[in-house]
Amino acid sequence: MERILAVTVRAPVASFRRPLDHNYQRTLPLPPPTTLIGIAGAAMGLGDRKLWAPDSPARRLKVSAWMEAEPGRARDMWTVLKIKGGRIAERSPYFRELLFFTRYVLIYGGPEEILTQLEQAFRDPAYPLSLGREDELAEVEEIALAEAELGQPRLYGTAVPLDVRQRPGIRLTLRPGAVFEPPVVERLPLAFEIDARGIRHPADPIPISFLPLGVELEVPEIRAWRWKDRHFAWMNEVKIPPP
Repeated sequence: MERILAVTVRAPVASFRRPLDHNYQRTLPLPPPTTLIGIAGAAMGLGDRKLWAPDSPARRLKVSAWMEAEPGRARDMWTVLKIKGGRIAERSPYFRELLFFTRYVLIYGGPEEILTQLEQAFRDPAYPLSLGREDELAEVEEIALAEAELGQPRLYGTAVPLDVRQRPGIRLTLRPGAVFEPPVVERLPLAFEIDARGIRHPADPIPISFLPLGVELEVPEIRAWRWKDRHFAWMNEVKIPPP
């Protein structure tokens, strides 16, 4: 058994930019590990330096998430105004993918005292909670301290800390009525380092596979946990041998 904190959130709009996108900013289907830790830090009132400090309580959290339903998708055109000498020197348009009417279960693991502290923080967050950018606010629907049990590594609508395209022995099952959609795989940081100027730098990058909702994958190497008839793996608990 493993003690977890499960937080169900919803938001009218969300986006999680893929790291190497610039003029066309695609979104990940789920919040990545740094976003999940950042949401916990916002609830606990931790600024960037305290959040990513080596002794931060948030750094001791294990994180995961799953989607409850397939969100709507759209793209929006934004314009960045580049200022030089106090005047607008250039207008640079870019497209950003958006997710609409999202509903996720955010899952946290770690020491009991930190989970208890985090539960209270989500009930009365110090800072506004957002899914992606600061203006994409999220509403907390349900908070539960619970026990997860070891389950079968049959996963869908969640993420695992490896590149499923390069692993042998993975089995795929299409769920009834599903349209086949390949997993999204990105190399993502598990944390940030803050320099003297307050600029964040990615740290500890690993490949993470985001599994679509309609396709169930059996990943034998993953240690999966079960709660409420759904299975998940910790995104930042990396104990997977190389292929």
